Amino acid sequence: MTKYINMFLSGAPGILSQIREQLNASDWKGLKTSSHSLKTQLKYMGVSSAVDLAFTIEQQCGDLKDLDQLPALVGQLEEKTNLAIAELKEELTKL
Repeated sequence: MTKYINMFLSGAPGILSQIREQLNASDWKGLKTSSHSLKTQLKYMGVSSAVDLAFTIEQQCGDLKDLDQLPALVGQLEEKTNLAIAELKEELTKL
């Protein structure tokens, strides 16, 4: 369990950074790919609300639909993922 938590903790912040950069650059293809990658990691950690956000971002980028909603969705994704990171770091201290 510790191994997988550490993998998430080391990978998720970098993917979040990529997502923000891709959003700012209007790189919809890259944003779709990064959201998919983060979604998979979030599933493993059981962060279902963030999984749903990542899925929505992925879909909207793929369909090039409702792109004006992406800044708010990415902000929510960052918030929920960062909360999960903080909680998992706390959990690691208990293991």
